[in-house]
Amino acid sequence: MDLPVEWIIAAVAAVIGACMGLLSLIVPQWGASVVRLAPDPRWKGGFAEFRASYGGALALAHGAVLLTLAMSAQAGAGAVMGASFAVALYWGGMAIGRAASMVLDRHKDTVTGYNAGGVAFEALMALALAAPFIAHLG
Repeated sequence: MDLPVEWIIAAVAAVIGACMGLLSLIVPQWGASVVRLAPDPRWKGGFAEFRASYGGALALAHGAVLLTLAMSAQAGAGAVMGASFAVALYWGGMAIGRAASMVLDRHKDTVTGYNAGGVAFEALMALALAAPFIAHLG
């Protein structure tokens, strides 16, 4: 299968995101450490959120992009653009939220190298996953 370069860029980002999700699903402590969160000890079952939100959701969202890429001959370019664009918006929303927190929550020590790197990584993932859509615009 000969894929356009922008689809390959989206595929690489989708593999990265799927691997992050699978790792969080299998080793939720890893996901918890990446997002620097911990379950609230007052409530039972909170640890499951790492397997759910940072594990299963990430893995399957990026898996959908990879599936549409693998089935692009049957599904068409619109499916590839739609799936990758939806997941690109997810990453873009994270970059916007983190950047907003760095500005609006400065007093809570959110201006860190970790958060700056997070904004850059999330924006890069958003752009990579949006590559098929951006290329389609011309």
